[in-house]
Amino acid sequence: MTANQAPGADPARRAQDLFDVRERVCLVTGASSGLGAGFAQVLVDNGAFVIGLSLDAPQDDPGGEGFVHLRGDVRNDDDIAGAVALATDRFGRLDVLVNNAGSFGVAKASRQGRDDFADMLNVNVAASAEVCRRAHAVMRRNPRGGSIINVTSVLARLPIRGLSAYGAGKAALEQLTRALALEWAPDAVRVNALAPGWYRTAMTRDYLDRGLASILTGQIPVGRLGEGGDLAGPLLLLASDASRYITGTTFTVDGGYSVRS
Repeated sequence: MTANQAPGADPARRAQDLFDVRERVCLVTGASSGLGAGFAQVLVDNGAFVIGLSLDAPQDDPGGEGFVHLRGDVRNDDDIAGAVALATDRFGRLDVLVNNAGSFGVAKASRQGRDDFADMLNVNVAASAEVCRRAHAVMRRNPRGGSIINVTSVLARLPIRGLSAYGAGKAALEQLTRALALEWAPDAVRVNALAPGWYRTAMTRDYLDRGLASILTGQIPVGRLGEGGDLAGPLLLLASDASRYITGTTFTVDGGYSVRS
């Protein structure tokens, strides 16, 4: 061991071992389509056991024995509890939560009433917080702790017309991520956020197809919208031991959109 090497560090550890998620037990909310389906597929393809929780049945089943899907709503505490219980009953633990389920809608702030605003925050903040809380309750009993990955958005920090409620909710989720990371670090439960930029998903497709895609492409430094595979690396980083010393951080994956001049 060199003078600058930390105790227990293994500088020769191979990348494939460092990012290994084989047999990790993962819960992915909003796993039926879009980014959530992509997250579930990446984890299954890399040997993880994945439980999906979504309102609808998956459009594309990741296949194999490594994926189980539950129909449920993250706004319903019983549905959340059922998904967590499935993980613990079947595998004895929960290692990773990908807190992806969310609500997206375009509305001018001047026309958005209290109830509409509250509904958006209920899904994007309150429900996400409850999923985190229930995941933490079982992860803290896991000898190796756990990793919570909250899926936010670049719009948590970049205001855009028509998305005030969505942006406010994602900003709150990023602050919640930092607060939970601070509180739960002693339990070996890491909490980080993954902030995608503009991707073509079921939630955004209609808006992008109306001409928004061409406008955004001109604003994104790398010159294209995001693709599902762009998130695979950051996901595996946060789900594996490669991020064992990372908590309270937001990883932005947006092709440079958030740093454009």
